[in-house]
Amino acid sequence: MNILIIENSSTLSQIIEKTLDSYGYKVTLDNENFGSKVYVKDGIFEFVILNTKLSGNKSEEILSYIIKHCPKTKVLGVCNNGGWPEKVNFLNHGGDDVLTYPFPMQELLARIQSVSRRPKSYIDNNLYLGNLVLDTNSKSIQKGNEDIEVRNKEYDLFEYLVRNKDRPISRCELLDHVWDYREYIGSNTIDVHINRLRSKLEDRNVIETVHGIGYIVRDRKPKE
Repeated sequence: MNILIIENSSTLSQIIEKTLDSYGYKVTLDNENFGSKVYVKDGIFEFVILNTKLSGNKSEEILSYIIKHCPKTKVLGVCNNGGWPEKVNFLNHGGDDVLTYPFPMQELLARIQSVSRRPKSYIDNNLYLGNLVLDTNSKSIQKGNEDIEVRNKEYDLFEYLVRNKDRPISRCELLDHVWDYREYIGSNTIDVHINRLRSKLEDRNVIETVHGIGYIVRDRKPKE
């Protein structure tokens, strides 16, 4: 397997290169200048190990380029010292997996094998908001390791707000997208559902009221 390592730390690059080389992988080293761009486009590499925090937005730009021009290539992110927000951001932008450095080389090898076996059609169907995880397949919400029991409409309402986070959503827009127009909806239906969600999430600030408009959910960092 041909593997490309895009990492500004020559020390880390060489450590990974020596390990992978000893296991029979063909390794090419690169940095944020992305000199191997043309080879990525030609599909030379089946696997890319990418630093998730290159200067500027280089990591996101490189990840987007790989996904656009060589969608079959698997991308494993290496997070040097970032927290959950950085990992979640990398996954949400199309990365296949993330490892936090320092990590044992055996784990790196296991992750490469695991991601390589995974069909590229695999999509992370979760939405993330701080320590909350919304599973769009099962329509369920988790807070930490605990499941939060919500009704279908409560989930649909919260998912719509999360998908449109950082944007004020009017009550009319919520009615149009969450409720069937054929249903009879009382004037306080949305407010009732919002209050239930706030109570079940045990955080009244997770859904903010925008007076005269409706509601907003703001992006938030997970609690370490």
